[in-house]
Amino acid sequence: MEALNTLAMKQLFPALLILALAIVTFGCKSGKKSTATSSVSESEAAKTQTEPQMLATILRTPCYGQCPIYKATFMDNGEVIYIGKRFVENIGTYKGLIEASQIQLIKEKITEYDYFSLDSLYPTQISDFPSCITEARLNGNRKKVIDRHNAPDNLKAFEKFLDSVLEDVALEKVSDETDLYNSGQ
Repeated sequence: MEALNTLAMKQLFPALLILALAIVTFGCKSGKKSTATSSVSESEAAKTQTEPQMLATILRTPCYGQCPIYKATFMDNGEVIYIGKRFVENIGTYKGLIEASQIQLIKEKITEYDYFSLDSLYPTQISDFPSCITEARLNGNRKKVIDRHNAPDNLKAFEKFLDSVLEDVALEKVSDETDLYNSGQ
């Protein structure tokens, strides 16, 4: 009988060992997977909450003459990113800061000029006209407007307003990069 019990234990032991290893292996992988997923989610949530967001941009495109070519992006944390390409004083990529009151004023002007009710395009058949492309993000809304010609007064006022905010920014050059369309904003 004792020999039978010893034989049964020898046959049962490897099976129990394999079962225990499987539980430990799959149990740990499952735990690690959910922990990694939750920490990625927490990380993404923290990144979304702390990373600055674009509030408004103004992009002036070329014409056949000497039209200023530049882009300015105003972030909700006060950072301003300016890229000058041609026919402007500052060529390259620059950064600057605006005060909280100016951030608030941009938000107010987006609302005052009823930016989100504008058409997305004000076209022209004249190919020499430069475009003024603006974009705004506020309260979960985001819109881009391309002004080629004959835009309404409120859009023209918004464009002039953004240019006036830009004029008051102390800019510091960060690179010679002049790519207006792949600036990450």
